[in-house]
Amino acid sequence: MLRLSSNTTLFFKLFLPIFYTTVVGCITAYAWLGPDEHFEIVDRESLKWALVAVFILGTITLYLLCWPLKRVEADDTHVYVSNYFRTVRYRWAEDVASLDTTRFMLLFKVGFLELNGKGSFGKRMFFLVKQSHLRKLKEAFPGLVPEKS
Repeated sequence: MLRLSSNTTLFFKLFLPIFYTTVVGCITAYAWLGPDEHFEIVDRESLKWALVAVFILGTITLYLLCWPLKRVEADDTHVYVSNYFRTVRYRWAEDVASLDTTRFMLLFKVGFLELNGKGSFGKRMFFLVKQSHLRKLKEAFPGLVPEKS
């Protein structure tokens, strides 16, 4: 079985959102609840609302970009999709409509796995691609991976 997802998926899916919400949430809470003498240099009201905005916007961004990421593994008959809490198995021939890749912000190669019908994680799932593993899968099993036409 080949892992098609990049190792950085775990970082972006779990570590980054937890770290961000914990650190920025604690800083925001301290700005609201901390003693006044620690905030003599800046306008505390502006700082409090700016931190709330940064926390909310950052959390929404992480929710939209990182939370939907999946871990994808495959063999010659099935593709396994996991959100790190639950794993679902789909058959290449019957369940998978296409697997496409694209660049995201010139930094990451993102894969889109589209199913013929609605699956446990939806009809379309995306993941960070480990290009060498995807290439190995396509070379080992030519014609297995359906491409969008």
